[in-house]
Amino acid sequence: INYGMGTWLVSQLHSAPQTSQRLLWEQSVQVMFRGVCIWRMALPVVTSLGCFPEEGDDLTAYLDQLLESGAPRPSPVTDKPRGGLGLFRSAAHQTLDMVSLMKKAKGLNVQNVQMYIPSKLFRARHPSLHLLESTLPQDCQAPRMAVSSEIDLPKDSSGQTDYRALVEQLKTCPCFQDQADILYILFKNKGLDWDTELHGVGTTVKDLLTELYNKVGAIRQWGLIRMISFMLKKKVEALDEACSDLLAHQKHLTVGLPPEPREKTIAAPLPPDELTKLIDEASDNNITIAMLTQEIMMYLAMNIKSQPSLFSEMFRLRIGLIIQVMATELAQSLNCSGEEATESLMSLSPSELKNLLHHILSGKEFGVERSVRSVDASQAISIREVGNVGATKSERAGISKLKSDMKQSSLVPPMDNERSESEKAGSPSFEGFPTGPFGALGARDSKQGQWLRRRRLDGALNRVPVGFYQKVWKILQKCHGLSIEGFVLPSSTTREMTPGEIKFSVHVESVLNRVPQPEYRQLLVEAILVLTMLADVDINSIGGIIHVEKIVHMANDMFYQDQKELGAEEDIMERDKATGICKLLYDSAPSGRFGSMTYLSKAVAVYVQDFLPSAACAMQ
Repeated sequence: INYGMGTWLVSQLHSAPQTSQRLLWEQSVQVMFRGVCIWRMALPVVTSLGCFPEEGDDLTAYLDQLLESGAPRPSPVTDKPRGGLGLFRSAAHQTLDMVSLMKKAKGLNVQNVQMYIPSKLFRARHPSLHLLESTLPQDCQAPRMAVSSEIDLPKDSSGQTDYRALVEQLKTCPCFQDQADILYILFKNKGLDWDTELHGVGTTVKDLLTELYNKVGAIRQWGLIRMISFMLKKKVEALDEACSDLLAHQKHLTVGLPPEPREKTIAAPLPPDELTKLIDEASDNNITIAMLTQEIMMYLAMNIKSQPSLFSEMFRLRIGLIIQVMATELAQSLNCSGEEATESLMSLSPSELKNLLHHILSGKEFGVERSVRSVDASQAISIREVGNVGATKSERAGISKLKSDMKQSSLVPPMDNERSESEKAGSPSFEGFPTGPFGALGARDSKQGQWLRRRRLDGALNRVPVGFYQKVWKILQKCHGLSIEGFVLPSSTTREMTPGEIKFSVHVESVLNRVPQPEYRQLLVEAILVLTMLADVDINSIGGIIHVEKIVHMANDMFYQDQKELGAEEDIMERDKATGICKLLYDSAPSGRFGSMTYLSKAVAVYVQDFLPSAACAMQ
């Protein structure tokens, strides 16, 4: 039956015209060809049994033809080697694919395409602008020349800046840093599209910046890379995704330096263009803050994914303050001025910047030293850990020991002999400063600046002890509100929000963030923490609105008087001009005879003594 069907199909195929019907016949024959291959293999056996004649027929001839044409044939071997034309064609096809991919990437507004397609084919089409290569050592390029009105700019006959003469200086300027400064002046006053006519018509400021960007990128001059990126309006890849990741972890963001309204809050995801615009506005077009804000936002998103525990009890990340604290850390560790520290911060490689941020978030003690990069022998910094002294939050606040002391003494003043013994002991617990004349300064040689640094870091990161906001909620139930530098946190908040509600924590944090100095903010947190201890005392009310800053200043005055009585000189007791707080109090440990928590406890007792039980009014 199959044999007869195959013969009929072949005859129909020969007689069918060149139409769609013929295509159907061909497909039918192809299907039958696959099935009959097995039959063809068994055909000699079947023929030997006498079932079919040995002579060929139309179907057999046609199947033989299909089998012969479908068999793979080896390509003829030639001894002729592959010539340059073949290599050129292969390279041309690859280039066309890359060009097509580049066009698609530009259509999708993909930033930094050269990171994914490293090819020189996609640079600007204009010829090289022949900016001079830097012949100076890289150490000479590191300090950035301040671009200000103090620079001797060429003047024209009318007394205005001669920008054409400024462009001519680019031809003889051998230093990349000086070239970048000149281009910054042109960018700021003339714009990116201004034709410099440096090598004929059509050489814009943007063209010159792009060429300089490629050159400094090759030698990894990170300060210049960030500076030129700002002028070329480049942005960090996936910046909006990093912002959304932080918001998804219930962290609000602020950009720009405090106070408001310069410091902008980000509480909802934003498109990339709106986000970069907001960062530029909050940075007041400051190159350092604008570029570092983008990078630090990316690194914060990386850290919160890998180590979310670093962000516990932190509900608002103030990136502007973090940048300020990072520059302060470099200034103190490297013993340099604030301007030099800012330039060092801008010159850090991305890995060094990320490492520094991680150490600040971790709360561990670390030191920063100058070093030399092994790759290009340029200046760098190295970070080393110096121990884990007082790293825990409970120890850092000094609350644990203060509570235990209060319970043991039951708020009863010690006898004279007990008091003298404690003075002889020198309050050695928890890094306390030794007693005696200049007792608070006894650790200045090895510990100077340690507690000031910690308070500054914790204040910039909005870091508070665990359970702090729940305790604030309790103390608000026993007063009419807390006043912090003129901003009141009313007791009615407790009727609107629960103690564990994130909205309540953010509300308290927003009031604390009105204080621009991070170390002063942290002293206010310590004062509130002492106040919250009264929530556990059997007292119905502790007064109306409590002015927390008044308690801090009372503690500062007590500290100042004690140090003066011990013979401290006036220059040592220097006060902060912005807050009036002794800088030595900022740098004192929480516990100990001269600890900050000791004086804050005394100040709180004096402030609310009218509402305390008579047995609790006595102070040491």
